[in-house]
Amino acid sequence: MDLRLRLAAFALVALAAAPRVAFAQLSPGDLARAHASLEGLSNCTKCHKAGQQLGPEPCLACHTELKTRVDKGRGYHGRLVAAERAACERCHHEHQGRDAELVEWPSGKRERFDHAATGWPLKGKHAGPACKACHTNERIADAEVLAHVKRAPFETYLGLAARCAACHFDEHRGQLAQTCEKCHGEASWKPLATPFDHGKTEYPLVGAHKGVGCVKCHALVPDEARATGTLTPRASTFTRYKPLVHARCADCHADPHEGKFPGACESCHTVESWHTIRDAEMERSFHQRTNFPLRGAHLDVACKACHGPSAGAPAKFKGLPHERCMDCHADAHAGQLAKPACDRCHTEKSFAPPRFELEQHAATRYPLEGAHAAVACSACHTADPKLVKKVDNKGRKRALSPTRFTLPAERCESCHKDPHAGQLAPPEGCKRCHATSSFHVVKFDHAKDSRFALEGKHARAACASCHTKDSAGVVRYQPLAVACAGCHADAHFAQLGAECARCHTSEAFTPSTFRHDDARFTTFSLDGRHASVKCAGCHPVIEVAPGRKVTRYKPLRRECEDCHTDAHKGAFRGFVP
Repeated sequence: MDLRLRLAAFALVALAAAPRVAFAQLSPGDLARAHASLEGLSNCTKCHKAGQQLGPEPCLACHTELKTRVDKGRGYHGRLVAAERAACERCHHEHQGRDAELVEWPSGKRERFDHAATGWPLKGKHAGPACKACHTNERIADAEVLAHVKRAPFETYLGLAARCAACHFDEHRGQLAQTCEKCHGEASWKPLATPFDHGKTEYPLVGAHKGVGCVKCHALVPDEARATGTLTPRASTFTRYKPLVHARCADCHADPHEGKFPGACESCHTVESWHTIRDAEMERSFHQRTNFPLRGAHLDVACKACHGPSAGAPAKFKGLPHERCMDCHADAHAGQLAKPACDRCHTEKSFAPPRFELEQHAATRYPLEGAHAAVACSACHTADPKLVKKVDNKGRKRALSPTRFTLPAERCESCHKDPHAGQLAPPEGCKRCHATSSFHVVKFDHAKDSRFALEGKHARAACASCHTKDSAGVVRYQPLAVACAGCHADAHFAQLGAECARCHTSEAFTPSTFRHDDARFTTFSLDGRHASVKCAGCHPVIEVAPGRKVTRYKPLRRECEDCHTDAHKGAFRGFVP
């Protein structure tokens, strides 16, 4: 048996005979309490693969909830660069004792952790609360994380839902959709970040209704709601927004006529003022008994506007077409909408505002998703005065809309300015790297999606250190030189050419891989006393320009007298042994 094998066998027998002594000699320290079940020599290979360095696979084999996020590129761990994902021990140190913390925060303290690295930056009021205010096990929404916590309770920062309703009690008690960001911002609950526009509801405020205080119609309602889980209501009352009955005036207003006039209030009154009485002519009363009763804004239209007489045509009261809005009204959208069904978006009360919300937009060829759902309509559908000129309004004062509805929405560039100024044009467009949830959520792998994989120190460099802004303020991504000289100054002042990789690696500039005894680098091997001479003894530092010093490597002479003084004072000059 080989001597080394005999010694190894002897060592194993000695370890078996004295396990405590052996463990004290081999183990770097006790495991933390969470990993105490892995203590002992027989368990080492569960985390440390035999003969290999530490890797992420054993950690992720137990922490499957993290593996899911890493695989999908989600959360803090999923967004780390490849080198950091492959080295769990950079932040999670073991063998420090039972009571040691298993997390070494990148910024030194948990409170200074950059939350934006998780994909959820803390802004406004969110930046103030302590971590524990949000990160509690009761608020975990992710089923996989919740299952882990239920099996063995532990402190985790994973599994929270990125929705307002996940942390905040619904102060509207289910009346409104769970799209809080449409009205509220992160800076404060009140006032509203986006002023509420009543004109976009099914009951626009016109006339005297504009001056009525909100609480006159939307009363405070007592509520018996109690805290649900970790969510607690701010008050015992809430404002009633809907359902509110408003089809008739009597739904809000008392009848001053005490039922003596059974007709609709608007047949005599207007929303401008209770004291403003409509022209109650016989013709108006008569019209209500025809097959086209006048309602809403039609009540204010003069008879002549529909029946004439008009230029070159006598008045006409019978046989007027009125089945479709287009029988009387010009196409306000200049033919942009095929087979227009006006009542899909408009009512007789008023042409504006239209009734067209996210649900209706979802049925178009461009459903609004992600951040697009929060964009104001006018940001995409802008006014085009040329459209109005196309419509023959026949000299009548009718509502015409200059809004452009038909848009080329196939590509992002149709609406968005290219921030990369044409540098990047993959076949699949912007979605190759960006998502509709946010422009700043980027899917890009430098190793797969570029011709320059980031290795060594390059993997730890900030993007902006290589991708700088040009004179136009555009971040330059391509073309970029991939040779060392494209980014780095020549530390050798052109003595050694441009083949930096001959002596240096991407791990670090120093030490270099140069060897004096390797013919690939030089033919002047260091023998004898030369091998112990410091580099600076032959390669001095010289000044090649004002304030610029560099080590001299070549050209250097190789004769003895080039470096050494003549101890024989010329006595052997010309001597040939």
